[in-house]
Amino acid sequence: MKPQMVAALLLLLVCAMVSPQPVVGGKKRPRCTEEDKAHILKECGHYTKHGHPKEHPPKHSPCCKAAEGHDMQCIVDLLSKDERRDYEQAAIIALEEACD
Repeated sequence: MKPQMVAALLLLLVCAMVSPQPVVGGKKRPRCTEEDKAHILKECGHYTKHGHPKEHPPKHSPCCKAAEGHDMQCIVDLLSKDERRDYEQAAIIALEEACD
């Protein structure tokens, strides 16, 4: 094998072995809690319950303040079976963009 090929393979091997740490940037936290979920459902229920008017909360509303910095998919993942019947999952996820 040519020396250039060996050097390239070694470099590739080193790069593959070094795993970069995932960057958690911005305001998002990597996890959410039951308390976070309860607070968001309390403050954003009007916008997220099934049959709600198709409107987004004002950016400076208590709902957006509650949702700020949270991963809404994480909140949806924590919903109980009863909460899934009461709340529209897509509307909860849409809070992330609506309140950003």
